[in-house]
Amino acid sequence: MRMFTRVLSLIAALAITAPLTAQVIEDPYAWASGGFGVKAGLSYGDVSNSGVFPGGARTRAGIAVGVGFVSPAPIGFGIEALYAQRGIIGSSGNSRELDYIDIPAYLHLASQNQPVQPFGYLGPQVSMELQCDSDGGSCPSGRDRWSFAGVIGGGLRLQRFHGLSVEARYVYGLSDLKLGTVTDSENYQTRSFMVLFGLGF
Repeated sequence: MRMFTRVLSLIAALAITAPLTAQVIEDPYAWASGGFGVKAGLSYGDVSNSGVFPGGARTRAGIAVGVGFVSPAPIGFGIEALYAQRGIIGSSGNSRELDYIDIPAYLHLASQNQPVQPFGYLGPQVSMELQCDSDGGSCPSGRDRWSFAGVIGGGLRLQRFHGLSVEARYVYGLSDLKLGTVTDSENYQTRSFMVLFGLGF
């Protein structure tokens, strides 16, 4: 819980300083074509595993919140720092509740000079595990806290509302997290679907 509080404090500080940095941009709708912004929404976590999940394990619904930067459209570059929750919820020692700092870096494609601007992106992501709980206890120790994934997503941005946006994102985990099941201790990779709302500065 202490780590979670520190992460939210850091994100809040970045969100406060981002508008000050963006003041050098004279265009009040700069986020529509590039700039700083904040994002928040829901993260639905799951895993891919060749083993069996006893106890009726199911998707974990959590939150995602963070900051990001996108270079000007139509073809640009984006990078973010997001606190995100994922994993699975089960019973009898089968829950894996994972909290991360995600750092995706992606190629960003967007239309220009339209009131409603569609956009899409694709790229790699590196994540640092902040916490892993297993039914109130700790997950197995000795695992690598860094993991890798691919991200793909898209959405709509409203130019006249200072870059207000909504997007959907899929996170395809590539790293084996070494969290076993009843029949298999390998191939435990995260999968996440996110719905994010953004606001630019």
